[in-house]
Amino acid sequence: MHLPRILESIKVRIVAVCVLTGLGAALGAGTAVLHATQEELQRQLLDNDRSEGERTASLLSSKLELLKTALAVVAAHVPAGMLQDRAAIGNFLLDKPGLGAMFDSVIAVAPDGTMLARVAHGRLTAEMPNIGDREYFRRAMQGDQPVVSEPLRGLITGAPVVIVAVPVLAGGRTVGVIAGSLRLQSNGLFTDPATRHEAGSREVVMDRKGTLLAHPDPTRILGHAGDEPGLEAVFRRWHDTGSPIDTRASAELSQEHLVSMAGIALSEWVLVRLTPRENALAPMAAARHAAVLSAVVASVVSSLFAGLLAWAISRPIGQLRDRAERMFAAGEASGDAWPDQTGEIGAMSKAFQLLLRAREGQQAQVTALLTQLQAVLDNAEVGIVLTREGRFELVSRQFCRTIGLAREQIVGRPTRLIHPCEAAYEAFSARANPAFLAHGVFDGEVELKRAGGELFWARMRGRAVVPGDRAQGTIWAIVDVTAERKQRDRLNWAANHDLLTGLLNRAAFETLLEESTARAAEEPFCALFIDLDRFKQVNDTGGHAAGDTLLRDIARELTAHLRKSDTVARLGGDEFAVLLPQCPVALAHSRAEVLRAAVQAYRLRWEGHVFSVGASIGLVAVTGVHASAADVLRAADAACYAAKRGGRNQVAMAVAA
Repeated sequence: MHLPRILESIKVRIVAVCVLTGLGAALGAGTAVLHATQEELQRQLLDNDRSEGERTASLLSSKLELLKTALAVVAAHVPAGMLQDRAAIGNFLLDKPGLGAMFDSVIAVAPDGTMLARVAHGRLTAEMPNIGDREYFRRAMQGDQPVVSEPLRGLITGAPVVIVAVPVLAGGRTVGVIAGSLRLQSNGLFTDPATRHEAGSREVVMDRKGTLLAHPDPTRILGHAGDEPGLEAVFRRWHDTGSPIDTRASAELSQEHLVSMAGIALSEWVLVRLTPRENALAPMAAARHAAVLSAVVASVVSSLFAGLLAWAISRPIGQLRDRAERMFAAGEASGDAWPDQTGEIGAMSKAFQLLLRAREGQQAQVTALLTQLQAVLDNAEVGIVLTREGRFELVSRQFCRTIGLAREQIVGRPTRLIHPCEAAYEAFSARANPAFLAHGVFDGEVELKRAGGELFWARMRGRAVVPGDRAQGTIWAIVDVTAERKQRDRLNWAANHDLLTGLLNRAAFETLLEESTARAAEEPFCALFIDLDRFKQVNDTGGHAAGDTLLRDIARELTAHLRKSDTVARLGGDEFAVLLPQCPVALAHSRAEVLRAAVQAYRLRWEGHVFSVGASIGLVAVTGVHASAADVLRAADAACYAAKRGGRNQVAMAVAA
């Protein structure tokens, strides 16, 4: 076979196209898979780092809670009057070896700051300086809850320490303080981040001011986080947003490091994990190399396979040509002239000529088929109608059943018949006419009316019998979708509401808050962030069933004390949020106090226990200054934390940006 004829062969062209298409498709798919894989790996990398940060922060929070609880138990068992007897209180502390295992030193302090006893390494010591000027001591004397100091240097050792102080109560007043000291350079408080070298990462702990409490390099303790390599920019942004302590970890990939941050609950501390970017992305580099190699191999194999498959598929074209030529040579076909073509195209042209002649014999069947149209319509499982110039001309039996009228009661009548009212009919026309002009079809859900007046939802699909000319009639398929719509509405409700309380869920509330924030300059509003106090005690004592009951009751209390225009949502756990549209700050503060008082007054009686909770509420006024809903939530969250720091069960106003 000569080269020109080979190139004219449709088989060769098909094979070439298939080879090139297979090669291009494989390479394109490989590229797309590589890109998607990289994005997925990066997402998993950030998720894993966030999860690791949250896990470690949770462990540190549990340890801090254990230390507070241990001191609180000891303080609660100090006998009345013992703080007046130095020897007695000293022996009392010596008799608590468990505290010695937890703390580097334990002290008992009189109300004026005088140390009554100090136990270090299992023995009483003579070094007992006055701590009356220490800020943590004053806070402990003024409250009834454990206090954790800022990082400071010990008066005796000069080493970086934090102090956990618990007031000793007698007769409803504070008569002294029991406190424990923890050296930050030891493992007394933190699971040492310096020992975590997975993927070259390092972990540090800082407080809200940026002071380092834990660091792989002990000399960096009490240094500033803003000076930490790889953390400078992240710390600056965090500090500029009010230094929020969020137990939900965040993670980001900078030019040099993968940085994740997780707030440590029950403290003013944040765990920060830094991993060199090169180490963090090492799995992605390996995956990219493997994906490129796989894409190349797949493209070669797929193109070869496509070529072989195309060759096998196109072989019958030549065989068909040979058979057609032999058939006509034998005089078994009509002598009509055929297109003077070469190769497979000419042979296939002759074959199609035969098909066209066969079509002539089939033409007679068309009329019979048309007469069967009504029978087909009557057996269709969906309602089908033909309308022309606003009237029904042809209707199926299923459509008659759906509407509840006989065919004679429908045919010839205006299509307005099935619409609830004139306004509804005009609204439908306003939807359908532009759709026909733009796309030639209409497909949508419409509320219709049955013969008895009952309303229902139908899915209507319409198309002109002659495209572009609706004057020739429009064919419609109509299906009752009332049940499906109700199910969809139920699913939509579930997607936007908290299943426990029935309030809006976090995603729906954030959407509403984002919309309100966008127009806050013209329509200012206020928002509340509510965190229940002592809720953990309800779960720990009464179980999750008691906790769930309390959350449902609190949700009802919040809703009952708000306006109909206000929106309450459960953000998760024991956190709620309220959006107060068109509400001045003074009124918003008053409403917040009403909510706080309602929560405080609530009591849950459960299996012999009586539970109560408080509400720490952060109030933020939104007047167009906040750029997004996230900014509003952060401001409200910061105000809520301020309320907790101020003693809990109170309302705190967000500081203006």
